[in-house]
Amino acid sequence: MAISLLCLFLITFTSLIFIGKKIKRSKWNLPPSPPEFPIIGSLHQVGELPHRSLQRLAERAGHVMLVHLGFIPVTVISSKEAAEEVLKTHDLDCCSRPKLVGTKLISRDFKDIGFSPYSEEWKERRKFLIREFFCPKKVQSFGYIREDECNLLVKKLSVDESPVDLSKTLFWLTSSIVFRVAFGQSFHESQLIDKEKVDELIFEAETAQASFTCSDFFPIAGLGWLVDWLSGQHKRLHDVFFKLDALFQRVIDDHMYPGRSKDQRDITDLMLDLPDGMTQRDIDVEEEGTLTIVKKVPLKLVPVRVH
Repeated sequence: MAISLLCLFLITFTSLIFIGKKIKRSKWNLPPSPPEFPIIGSLHQVGELPHRSLQRLAERAGHVMLVHLGFIPVTVISSKEAAEEVLKTHDLDCCSRPKLVGTKLISRDFKDIGFSPYSEEWKERRKFLIREFFCPKKVQSFGYIREDECNLLVKKLSVDESPVDLSKTLFWLTSSIVFRVAFGQSFHESQLIDKEKVDELIFEAETAQASFTCSDFFPIAGLGWLVDWLSGQHKRLHDVFFKLDALFQRVIDDHMYPGRSKDQRDITDLMLDLPDGMTQRDIDVEEEGTLTIVKKVPLKLVPVRVH
């Protein structure tokens, strides 16, 4: 009896979704779609290389097509003319990044400037960051760090006769420069981070922000969340978040230590820029507070993993 009711419910639910899509398609002038299954849409047709999979679908459905990834409708553009219209004519309608579960967690509810949706608030944040941190004068002020780290690398390579892994060498050089600019410490001498695991942490953070979860495709009624929780994806994302949060908290604590020298100010100093005598206890740590923002922005300064 219970199985019969479950089957009846699934058939009814699937039929309603199918009929709803037909009505919506007839009401709105939507692009053509490839053959899809109810509920999952075209998810079964997207493999490990999504761009290749979508290219094959576009060869059948057209250069502008609508695919459903679970409950999420996605318009796919695969021609030069259509891409130009999207990127120029309809730029403001298409410039925001998708709101993925992993990105939302790592960026603290899309407050990271790299992932927050386009809005007046985003424009103000961008203006502020460019004016205060990334203007030519500020970038040039950190020139001595780039010179120091490059000279150290050249000296190290000149006395080392072993073969050089170029990808790894450039990764460590970039890490050293960014670490000193952002946190004011030598990457190789700092106690803030485990040098043996930094590559792994960066890879995990990138994966968490770029990967999809079931919650991204099935956000309705907690179905996707349940699958993520059962599969361990929910725990993996939060583990990465806590690792990054712990790192940034150590950086903040180090910069707010009363006895710390401030002869050479780094980006974290500029962001914390508190009145003299003010300590962390004097700050009301809210979601929109200074410390929260400080924990978000340095993540964008972490070097991209070199493949």
